[in-house]
Amino acid sequence: MSALLGALTALVPPGTASADTYHAGDGASLQAAVANADASSGSSTIDLTAGAFLPTSTLKIARDITIVGPGSAPAAKLAGSAVAPYPSDLFIVEAHGALTLLNVELTGSGGDGYAAIDDYGAVDLESSTVAGDVGPGLFVQHGAVATVRNSTLADGLDFGVLDDGAASFFNSTVAFNKNGGIENKGTLNLTNTIVAENTGSGDCEGRANTSDHSLDSDGSCGVGALSRVDPDLGRLMENGGPTTTLALEAGSPAIGAGDDSKCPSEDQRHFVRPRGSCDIGAYQSDALQGAGQPAPGTGPGSGRAPGGGGATVGVSGHGTLSAKVAFSIRAQVGQARTTFRYADRSHNLVLSELKLRSLAIDTARGVATLRGSAVKMPSRRRVSVTVVLVSHAGHRSLRIQLSNGYYRSGRLLSGAIGFLRDAG
Repeated sequence: MSALLGALTALVPPGTASADTYHAGDGASLQAAVANADASSGSSTIDLTAGAFLPTSTLKIARDITIVGPGSAPAAKLAGSAVAPYPSDLFIVEAHGALTLLNVELTGSGGDGYAAIDDYGAVDLESSTVAGDVGPGLFVQHGAVATVRNSTLADGLDFGVLDDGAASFFNSTVAFNKNGGIENKGTLNLTNTIVAENTGSGDCEGRANTSDHSLDSDGSCGVGALSRVDPDLGRLMENGGPTTTLALEAGSPAIGAGDDSKCPSEDQRHFVRPRGSCDIGAYQSDALQGAGQPAPGTGPGSGRAPGGGGATVGVSGHGTLSAKVAFSIRAQVGQARTTFRYADRSHNLVLSELKLRSLAIDTARGVATLRGSAVKMPSRRRVSVTVVLVSHAGHRSLRIQLSNGYYRSGRLLSGAIGFLRDAG
């Protein structure tokens, strides 16, 4: 059978990261991995398998730790219901600790003031869902910082967020929490974010300090034009991607209403956000993606190529990049063999020897998503890598993300991507 081939030579921006990598498949191994990471001298990454994680004690973060779930369904689901004594925090991020959560779901945590994430240091929540918790989803303590991107905090029995420190939300959704959406006693910044349908104290107890193209449903967040607006959210469910999301129903006023200059290239599900059509919240509506949701088995991570072969696409994105990094890849659908090199000499980052876990090419949406692991030089440690190539309306971009926290996304400076039909 024929296959699709992808080839790229490009210049993209630099980044930095170095980490030890641990692996966890259940609650006990996750607890051990966190303990080992806390005992290390530098930053660490913990790769999670799909499935349920039931740790029996609070996960205390004392170092710079990144916890990464699978990039496609089924998700890694961390539940706090087994943590003893009950109730307790699921995560405590200590004052000098930093926790990044990517592609994970947190549920059933806390109660009586204990939270799913109790942040005394720094938290970065990305492409993740915190839902169904007994206590607050995220508690940002005085002096702490939190950044929430492309994430959902919903369906909790308490507040979605308690903010006594500094919390910034980008294209996220805080909704359907019983005690309230966000309690702000510190600094709250909302960008392209939905805070809606929260009961008890309402959407916000304490207005946002800054708001850019955000929306609330009861007027309490001080978001401006989209205050007291119903975003028409669906229920929390699997809508594609690794984590559950709240979809925007057809006709939602959040559709296309975001600040496109600050819109990430993907939504929470890792579906592409078209340039010029940014939706508010963590979910990008399919109506504005042109082709709708990928058919089952053809989306990112599937290794299949919807829309047939033969098409040649570029890469789209945002921004102007000044720094340059050499990057090349050649990969084949259905094959693990690849040619791969990523070199950022100014930051001593060289990647090679990509083992491809999946390659999905969607020619209808102009997207290629590659997931696997690569060898980082000179340590020769393997790190998980995701590469997303996008083409839309003549714009081209590349996004690369490593499990150790390295993340770059932006406009392609030179080079091209070609998807070619192989007669073999």
